[in-house]
Amino acid sequence: MLKQDIQPGLDQDILGAHINAIWLADTQQTLFNSLMQTLARPGNLSNWSEWIEYNPVYLAVLATLLDSEVSLADPDHLLAQADWPLLQAQKAAAEQANYILCDATKAPNFYPSLGTLSSPDFAATLILQVTNLSAEQGKVCLKLTGPGVNGTTQVYVSGIDQAWLEQRNEWCSAFPLGIDCILVDDTHIMGLPRTTKLEIEQTKMGVQN
Repeated sequence: MLKQDIQPGLDQDILGAHINAIWLADTQQTLFNSLMQTLARPGNLSNWSEWIEYNPVYLAVLATLLDSEVSLADPDHLLAQADWPLLQAQKAAAEQANYILCDATKAPNFYPSLGTLSSPDFAATLILQVTNLSAEQGKVCLKLTGPGVNGTTQVYVSGIDQAWLEQRNEWCSAFPLGIDCILVDDTHIMGLPRTTKLEIEQTKMGVQN
């Protein structure tokens, strides 16, 4: 759901102040389409640097997805207080939130909603801030298979605690229950829906920096 309170093409408020592009409806529509394509093709990286100006990619993702009808948890306090009124989402604990924003260098310490058999869409979506996403190199190599993947694909991630990958596989082990994940670094996003099978090809113990 996209917020429509700012009209497309308007980059100034009534006082002439600059409005960050991520809060403009036309930018949000572009990013929403990119996000849907990324989720449909797990392992493919999308570069959002053209649209985010100096904003974190995770803030652009949240600005695109959230409105007043959904809830958000920020257990690692990545958001500034000034971001909340713009996002419009209701604050919630991680166990109940529709969306959860996390610092992936810290191990998970909560159990998100996995949905129900009758309403799997009630499951949480996690936005995980990592250090780096790459198609070529990184501290953790992930092998992905499943819907949207042409055979198998590999993606490399740095700056993620391995516990996230292990917990993600456990949370998604009883499809259609599970969670959807969106991994972000400073410029890229990668979708990891619950239908994707994830194997850790190589890693180092502990937090991957």
